[in-house]
Formats: sequence, structure tokens, C-alpha cells
Amino acid sequence: MKFKLLSLSLFSLSALSPIAISSLTHPAMAGCVAVDVGTQVAVDGHKGRGNQTNNVNQNFGPNCRNSVGGTVTSVGNQVCHSGTCAQSRTSNQYADGNPNYRTGVNTKNIGIRVNPQIHVYDVSKDPNFFINRR
Repeated sequence: MKFKLLSLSLFSLSALSPIAISSLTHPAMAGCVAVDVGTQVAVDGHKGRGNQTNNVNQNFGPNCRNSVGGTVTSVGNQVCHSGTCAQSRTSNQYADGNPNYRTGVNTKNIGIRVNPQIHVYDVSKDPNFFINRR
């Protein structure tokens, strides 16, 4: 009988512990979040690195800390299939929070950049291939 009561009390405690723990801890929060995804793909007739530039500026306003923060996302894709490819991309992001919704939690801003640059040499696009192929 004592064993049944012990197992029942352990079961009850394990069932209620997630509720008790979650009420004592703060939820996960971030100040402001800026996400930039910019893909550049160049297929051309030049060996070596491609002519690709990607400039990303992520700025956060003064209301991002200790308040409900804002989120900004930008996505850009560039694809070039030519004899000569030149790709240039500039992304300026600004995120700010709401000063009327203070959380009381010291939150950090999160800036995420995913910017792959892919360059593929295509022999059929190289005007000097037959001259230089020794």
C-alpha cells in the first residue's frame, strides 16, 4: 500500500513539475531580430573568383532592448548565366522595438546573415578557351 502511494505521489510530482518550472522561469526573448538571406549565383567564362559583392548593414534602434522587439527580413537572389557576370547587392535593415511594451528582461539583438556566393566556370562562355588551352 505504501508503495502505491509513493508511486502515485512521484507520478503527480512529475506531471506537475513542468508547469511549476515554467511559471518560475522567464520565456525566451530577443530584443530585435534582423535576418538577411542573399544568394548570388554566377555561371560565366571566367576562371577564379567571380565578380560578386554583397554588403549587408543591420542596425537596431534604441527601443530593441528591454521591450518587445521588431523583426525584419530581406531576401534577395541573383542569378547570372553569361560570358561575364558582375553582381552587386546592398541590403540595409533597421529594426526597432515598441517603447510601450517593456519586458523588464535584458534582451539581446540577433542579426543573422546567410549570404552564399557561388561562382561556376563555364567553358562554353570563355572566349579565350581555344587560345589558352594547352
